[in-house]
Amino acid sequence: MKKILTIVLSLTSATLLAQSFKCYITPVENINTERNEYNTVFNTDYTKFTYTESKISKHGDSKEVVMSATMENGEWTPKGKILALGNKVSHIDIVEWVTNDTVYVYKGRNSGKIYIYAFTGKKWKKSGKMKICKTRIKKCCLNSKGNILYFSTCDKKSGLGGQDIYACQKISGDKWDKPINLGPDVNSPSDDIAPFIADNGMLFFSSDREGGNGGFDIYATELDSGKWSTPVNLGEPVNSPEDDAFLTMTNNERDAYFASNRVGGKGGMDLYKITFILPKRLADALPQEKTLLTDKLLSDIRLQKESHLDSTKITLLKGMIMGDDSVYLKAKVALSDNGLHQVIATQEAEDNGAYEIILPGGANYGIAVSYPGYLFHSENFDLPEQTEYKEIKKDIVLKRLATGKNVALRNMFFETGKSDLNEASITELANVIKLLNDNPTLHIEIEGHTDNTGSKAYNQKLSEARAKSVVDYLIDHGIDAGRLTSKGYGLSKPVASNKTAEGRAENRRTELLITKF
Repeated sequence: MKKILTIVLSLTSATLLAQSFKCYITPVENINTERNEYNTVFNTDYTKFTYTESKISKHGDSKEVVMSATMENGEWTPKGKILALGNKVSHIDIVEWVTNDTVYVYKGRNSGKIYIYAFTGKKWKKSGKMKICKTRIKKCCLNSKGNILYFSTCDKKSGLGGQDIYACQKISGDKWDKPINLGPDVNSPSDDIAPFIADNGMLFFSSDREGGNGGFDIYATELDSGKWSTPVNLGEPVNSPEDDAFLTMTNNERDAYFASNRVGGKGGMDLYKITFILPKRLADALPQEKTLLTDKLLSDIRLQKESHLDSTKITLLKGMIMGDDSVYLKAKVALSDNGLHQVIATQEAEDNGAYEIILPGGANYGIAVSYPGYLFHSENFDLPEQTEYKEIKKDIVLKRLATGKNVALRNMFFETGKSDLNEASITELANVIKLLNDNPTLHIEIEGHTDNTGSKAYNQKLSEARAKSVVDYLIDHGIDAGRLTSKGYGLSKPVASNKTAEGRAENRRTELLITKF
């Protein structure tokens, strides 16, 4: 799964979910079809997931098969049916990936049995089984230690009505204790199905109990001192008037997937991705050494009601990061609020270079992308208050450190018509200082460029003064003057047309050139 600079939701107890939180929902376009897709189960390194697809046979019967998808170029790509698992049964789910080569599988015609399959290199082959209960298991999941199995089933003797959620403790080897109904603290007289236990112990499940949004809704609860907390409805936009179920937290709980037959889908149950957004007040309060906000999901930060973010009014910046040597880079991406003059969050791109960043409207943001041995790359986004969600695709190429390589410093700002550095330049200047400190043999030239507004002489003088201001700042902050030079080019080297405001803004720039390495 793609790592996201998703400024995410954080919880300390399920009751906090009752407060309004921010997220946005996107369909998994490459996977969804007119058939039913649900029950996403990820492998251990989150490079692959399986899901159940319900197909109608030529005889009109519904038949479930297990499908797979892998992450390719930042997108989930369907890979077809896992043939060995779905040919001879009408109900089938992958319960859990134990390792990348071993899975637990539920087959619905075999009451209460879970099968273990191992990948032989060519196909999946059955290697064992577990007998859990006498009734037919509908959906299961293992806790992070692999010693407690949660599942839903319909048991008239111990149930509270409809399907209930049970837990089963592993004794040793392939032996499991008698299942225990989670009781009225969790279960209701209605159907309670599709449990998923997060690594931190929070249990998500779906129910069509009274008080929901309509159909099945997703709820959360957690075990505290041996007692499950009152389940909390996740509310909109996760839950809809239709059926919403099979929530799965992924990639260290940075985001989640679920299934829904809500209006606007391709037909039946479709897969959707949830991206959580952390209120900006919490982001600002995080210690700078812990600015990887996505690691804070389900942590000990209390959720606040106050949040200026609206999930329908954000820009999603995404793309791939690679070097100019055609190597995909697991680069560091730092997001700065130029109005606050500080980095507000950082992340690492995926191994394949994929990244995504959320940019709420109403602020000026700086993006700095860096990787050892390469020049950093910066971008600037001045976003007005937005009226709708939008996406920007931006692939980024980092240049290997070498004499003659250069980069535009897009977050270097000056007072209008002057050479005085604006405070919004602080984070960009810090990037230059770090580059020089990390590479002590590096010598650079700071170059000033202008648009064609004003005379040639005026722009030449202004560009020289601005380049010198940057060098003076670097010297004042500990960089040896012998490693630095400055030069102004005025309006002589435009990179865009000066006939438009956008082009002139591109031409007003400061560049960094490597003169020695």
